Amino acid sequence: MPIRAVIFDIGGVIIHEESHDNRHKWEVRLDLPLDQLGHFVFGLEAAAHAASGEISEVEVWKEVGDKLGLMDDQLAELRRDFWADEQLDTELVHFIQSLRPRYKIGIITNAWSDARSIHNSRFKINTWVDVAIYSAEVKLVKPDARIYQLTLSRLGVRADECVFVDDVLVNVQTAQALGMKGVQCKDTQQTINDIQGYLNDHPA
Repeated sequence: MPIRAVIFDIGGVIIHEESHDNRHKWEVRLDLPLDQLGHFVFGLEAAAHAASGEISEVEVWKEVGDKLGLMDDQLAELRRDFWADEQLDTELVHFIQSLRPRYKIGIITNAWSDARSIHNSRFKINTWVDVAIYSAEVKLVKPDARIYQLTLSRLGVRADECVFVDDVLVNVQTAQALGMKGVQCKDTQQTINDIQGYLNDHPA
């Protein structure tokens, strides 16, 4: 069966944090252990509810501010700095762009309500992706099989016509259980090589 589409996660695959300088600044400022700010924010119950679309991103940051005792202006500064170190993996993006239009490109990401607008404004993801599924918008979170099936439906392809790429193993395993080819992203070159291997073995 020829491959017709490649589906990617965003965080840890297409977008990486090349440094944690801005978060480290806040860890010092708030007297938090080094490299713990991200764990603190994403470990909140509100963060999980935001990923599933039950609450907005604003509500997550309100809880962050309440727990850390921040004024509104301090919270706005933290919210801006929290994402400031994110960088696009340009090598992988160039590879993705080279696949089009021969292959359809999809996105499945567990992300909060504001993520699409941020990704599109900062990284222009909408200009080189055919279908992007954000968990908060569809109220489904990986590794729920339904979010993969929704993406396949919107791309107009079958599972056995797809390669799925994610840095989280359980998410890759779910895709494989549905019949997709799976790639766990560990580094850029390995990811490109693994995708290309599947494309060579199953030419469109």
